[in-house]
Amino acid sequence: MRTDPPNPDSVGTIALQPTGPFVAGTRHTFTLTYTVGASGIEVGGGLRIFPPHKGHTFWELGMVTAQCSRSGVAIDVETFNDGPYTFHHSNFPYIVITVYGEPAREGDTITVTIGERGGYSRGYFRRARVADHASDEYPFEVSVDVLGNGARPRERDRADALVALPDTPVIEVIADKPARLHVIARPPGRADDDTFSLVISARDQYTNLADYAGVLHLRCTDPDADIPETVTITPEDGGCVTIDGLRTVADLARITVTDPERELIGTSNAIAPGFAPDGQVYFGDLHVMTGTFGATMLASTEYAYRWARDVQGLDFSVVTNNGGDGTWEYDREMDAAFDDPGRFVTIPALERGWRQGHKNTYYRDGDQPAMPPVTIEQMWEWLEGRRAMTIAHHPNCHSETSYYYAWGQQDWSTHNPAFERVAEICQARGSFEVDEVGGNVYLGGLGSSLQDALAAGLRVGFVGGTDNHRAQPGSPRSSLGGMDADEMIGGAITGVFAPELTREAIWDAVWNRRCYATTCRHILLHVSMGDHEMGADLYGEDTAAFADSRTLHIRVIGHRSLDRVEVVRNNETVASFAAEGDCADLEYTDDTPLSDIAPASEAAAGVTYYYIRVIQEDGNMAWASPIWLAP
Repeated sequence: MRTDPPNPDSVGTIALQPTGPFVAGTRHTFTLTYTVGASGIEVGGGLRIFPPHKGHTFWELGMVTAQCSRSGVAIDVETFNDGPYTFHHSNFPYIVITVYGEPAREGDTITVTIGERGGYSRGYFRRARVADHASDEYPFEVSVDVLGNGARPRERDRADALVALPDTPVIEVIADKPARLHVIARPPGRADDDTFSLVISARDQYTNLADYAGVLHLRCTDPDADIPETVTITPEDGGCVTIDGLRTVADLARITVTDPERELIGTSNAIAPGFAPDGQVYFGDLHVMTGTFGATMLASTEYAYRWARDVQGLDFSVVTNNGGDGTWEYDREMDAAFDDPGRFVTIPALERGWRQGHKNTYYRDGDQPAMPPVTIEQMWEWLEGRRAMTIAHHPNCHSETSYYYAWGQQDWSTHNPAFERVAEICQARGSFEVDEVGGNVYLGGLGSSLQDALAAGLRVGFVGGTDNHRAQPGSPRSSLGGMDADEMIGGAITGVFAPELTREAIWDAVWNRRCYATTCRHILLHVSMGDHEMGADLYGEDTAAFADSRTLHIRVIGHRSLDRVEVVRNNETVASFAAEGDCADLEYTDDTPLSDIAPASEAAAGVTYYYIRVIQEDGNMAWASPIWLAP
């Protein structure tokens, strides 16, 4: 048996038919033809084939078959992680082709059919399904095991075990035809502005930005609104358009956009100019990934910010790569290029992970150096003197791969109140409000939920970020945690109360916990207790006025129809109000003396906190940051 490592240029070539492009989510039969190179393949060797999986977007393999052009060479086929479709994000499907009988020699061909249709009398096999996420560059990854070492676990990392095949096929997946219109009304970015903007994008059935051009008709619930009757999207617009300078004189309005010829329709979120007492409610994604891990990511930071601003209609967005692989400097360049006060805001940030959980760090100032590799304790030292805050995310789950080699759930004992003011209550893996799995809590049971943090005495407000690895802020579609984006309600954005749309104002609003989380819906939510609003932390004499009773004022305008509004006190739901329509203006009075209220735990003795949970009829939710009282 040979023992010399092969030259990468001698391991052969591979070609794909058909070449595409392919419509997102469609089924096909693909033929990969591998021509054996000068290195040949010994018995027990073969191929390892990963269909495209950038950004954790996956194929269904369907039926896979293979054969060699020369008789005497037997081929075995194994598929891994090929079902169900919603497998874990790090365990994408792949194919192992093994040579038996005689070795494969230079010039032999191995034909691999992905999505073999079959055709025998009782029926057909399943064809392969391409990713439902459009991208112009989806590469196959193919490695060759020349010596037959690759199947041995301890040999897998040897240079002579699996050799990456150069020049593997790259395909393009394009959006399907337009299926709906995504319409978002954005508030003004300055205090002296009384206009709003409308962001319209044509989407396919998987929310990809579709190839669309046409005339759209606009209709507002406020008949006196200053809006155009029609707007034209041209081929140069790329399927989306922003209309600035619109006005309404109503306290509450919505705009419906239609294309009657193509039967497309979309209705905006609520336009409520006077909803925020001092300023506006701005929405953004505090947690999205783009390019840290090279080919496994889908698109660039530039793409992410354009998507957030021009397609998703967000007011701010944050890219949280890990600052390695040379991405820190590039991401900071993109932060500076897209930070446009009054129009769109970016915040410099990065993500770090440990066995004790993951935390993102956000800087108020843009001129920050890259953070070196650090432990959590060293990170606090690194942040001393910097205007920074950290946010724990996906707290009540772990990597679901190996407990010994990957990250774990959030260890709240690592919490540092000097930097940690809020935590992520919801994202693409679902909600982490409570520990028990159920409802929209898909991962949990580890004792690290937000209610666990509150019961431990921590003062953390609530924020949301998608954590989608598709460079699409505000989009809940993701396979993180093995979730099915078509069935689950996940993803999240953050609503903040700020006087203006600037980096400093957004950062300060989150720091002061004047913020709340929603499942990617522009739900308007305001909560106050006397003169104190969500996020308030009242001590000593400040609580005297509330010693005997407390009245919460709650105002909600849903993105769509509301189902109920709930009051949570010390982790217990103490009131639930049925809602009709899309608006609720409520008061809840708690007449229990503060001294008689049982704490959430011994660690939170003497502390009472309230927060609001909103549920829409479609299952989407919002959570207001708590108000604390500690006499």
